Amino acid sequence: MAKAVVNGITVHYQVKGTGPDVVLVHGITSCLAQWYLQILPALAARHRVTAYDLRGHGLSEITPSGYTSGALACDLLALLDHLGIERTCLVGHSFGGAVALHAALMQPARVRGIALLDVGLPCLRHLRVIADWEGWQTHGPALAPFGITLERLLEIDSREDVSEFIKLSLAVPFQSGLRKGLTPMTPRLRRLLEETRVGSEFRETDGLTEASLSSIETPVLAVYGGLSPYRKMAEHLSRFLPRCRDELIAGTDHFYAVEDPALVVQRVSPFLADPGTFVPARSPRRVEQPAL
Repeated sequence: MAKAVVNGITVHYQVKGTGPDVVLVHGITSCLAQWYLQILPALAARHRVTAYDLRGHGLSEITPSGYTSGALACDLLALLDHLGIERTCLVGHSFGGAVALHAALMQPARVRGIALLDVGLPCLRHLRVIADWEGWQTHGPALAPFGITLERLLEIDSREDVSEFIKLSLAVPFQSGLRKGLTPMTPRLRRLLEETRVGSEFRETDGLTEASLSSIETPVLAVYGGLSPYRKMAEHLSRFLPRCRDELIAGTDHFYAVEDPALVVQRVSPFLADPGTFVPARSPRRVEQPAL
């Protein structure tokens, strides 16, 4: 277990493999375990891969604030300094992608490429599908007993702080796997949601606007689930990011990066090998990808 004091906080991280650097950035309420068993070792066959816990998550230090994309990007860049990583590719899932983009905005020379795995950006929240999300038809009846309904979500989503909804979602038991019947909520996550400003701060734009994003020349691969409520962001990103290729994967939702690690490795590996060639300055339009 490796820890370092960076940007004034203690951060937990793991490093495996040799080769060009790749850093994995998870989303809100997740941790580096998301990558550890399959994605990290698969990518480590050709890269030096670093996975770390965002502040307040996993085994990293919890602080009362510091959960905007900009603040978390400062943590990331400080970790790169600590590890002596001069230039790297970033792979970010969900809000981790916002952190990756913000890091590239702050220090573009440090980032060779960014793979966005179904990333939701605060400045593009108007594109997020809620009312017409197909998932309500398949998952709605199972979610309702836990207090998660479309009406309640729309009401909570209008608030500045969405900690309540995050807690509701973490109270839903796993439907399959080794933890079937258990819930994702842990005492540490409850503390994060109840004792910090994460539920409001991660929704702040914090300078990561469409205008500022349009200045990022870093090659970007944006891979979204065809059933994800964030899917409209995929094509939109490729319109204003100078170098962005967007892909929709049919039949997958927001959590494909967690539920299908092999799919992640398949999609990002060619990009990580040579981001500049994979996404040229004038990138191709959307590539429709079948599900595996």
